[in-house]
Amino acid sequence: MNRNRTRTLRLTTMAVIVITIVIGAVKNAGTGSLSAFGVDNISMICPLGYLETALAGRDVMPRLLIPFFVIAGLTVLLGRVFCGWICPIPLVRKLLVNKIDEVKKTTTNSSSHDGPTQPVLKEDEAVKTACSQENSDAKKNSSSGLIVLGVTLGSSAICGFPVFCLICPIGLVFATLFALIRLVHFNEPTMDLIVFPAIVVIELVLLKEWCSKLCPVGALLSFFSRFNRSLVPTVDRSLCLEESQDTRCQRCRSACCFDVDLKDGRGTGGISDCTKCRECADNCPVQAIRFPWR
Repeated sequence: MNRNRTRTLRLTTMAVIVITIVIGAVKNAGTGSLSAFGVDNISMICPLGYLETALAGRDVMPRLLIPFFVIAGLTVLLGRVFCGWICPIPLVRKLLVNKIDEVKKTTTNSSSHDGPTQPVLKEDEAVKTACSQENSDAKKNSSSGLIVLGVTLGSSAICGFPVFCLICPIGLVFATLFALIRLVHFNEPTMDLIVFPAIVVIELVLLKEWCSKLCPVGALLSFFSRFNRSLVPTVDRSLCLEESQDTRCQRCRSACCFDVDLKDGRGTGGISDCTKCRECADNCPVQAIRFPWR
């Protein structure tokens, strides 16, 4: 599939979901958001939000336990598709953070033309440097997701309320949209229109590795995704440039936001972090990556 077409399809899917939820709010349909939504007698809640609430209230809440297992089962079946195709944060990042990065990159490039030329490392030195960076990063970030998830759940149990829900960027995006709806429909300006977007900007701009290393929702889904066996990207080694032509490529790994190395597993991200975004497959110059349904 064409790279731009896949990315456009993903962003379109996210936008359609956001628009659908906004329409439900405008029509007062009571559908909620991705944090907690429902239609008639069918209700769902964010799996992390459920665990936080259950620990905070010391209550299993049987009615919400079933949706929790449904989401867990879907993640086991499909992997972290929520992060790659449903979560609105990549869409917000595309509209906001990428624009900021482009401005910074343009400024850096313009200033670098006036400065001295940087020395170029020899190929063997570059490889050694890259390997040392890979090893240090892998040791540093191997368990960050579980640590963040543990802190999130522990804080809810100690404080008696779901602490992370106050700063969850997914919830804050929809809270901002709902505040805009109140402003337009009822002329009710609130501080929500300033505070919520500010928190989202801080999380996505200053904490650029939020999705890959700091998001507890993603960490929980990665835990479920460890049992995922379908749509797992695989490399056809007979086509891979590094295998067939002994050429250093790494295009698939560099395209992955979670630093998943499909070939050698040297990246900081594991296969359970795969969001099925297909960036690796679409960036492979020889189409050596497949997503088989097993």
